[in-house]
Amino acid sequence: MIRAVLDTNTHVSAVLVPNGPSAKIIMAWHQDKFILVTCPFILHEMGEVLRRPHIRNKYRGITDETIEALIFHLEEFAVVTPGKLDVEAVSADKKDNHVLACALEGAADYIVSGDFHLQDLRAYSGINIVSPAEFLGFL
Repeated sequence: MIRAVLDTNTHVSAVLVPNGPSAKIIMAWHQDKFILVTCPFILHEMGEVLRRPHIRNKYRGITDETIEALIFHLEEFAVVTPGKLDVEAVSADKKDNHVLACALEGAADYIVSGDFHLQDLRAYSGINIVSPAEFLGFL
């Protein structure tokens, strides 16, 4: 079965745009169409981004309880890698290296991201890097 890491921006998009491609990817995961791989860094960053004041002000339904429930759900049902591997492939945005490390640790086939630093790589160590819309096409 396909194994995929969703970058933080893909997770956040799934929450903020319930009918968008990222939300459809989460639905496909719930339907067991692929194995979701994540790591402590992505889970932490997702909570951090969803707690930003401008997001909380615009999307009133996002509460601390909602965020904690989402993270708990991912911790329980996704494959969570240890987050111990060091990767130095993206110098423009060092945070992206955590996503690459997660994919390596979790033996992922795909990284799904809207981040242009990652998308510019197109692949890393045999792991394809695609947009949410492209990933939906593969599913």
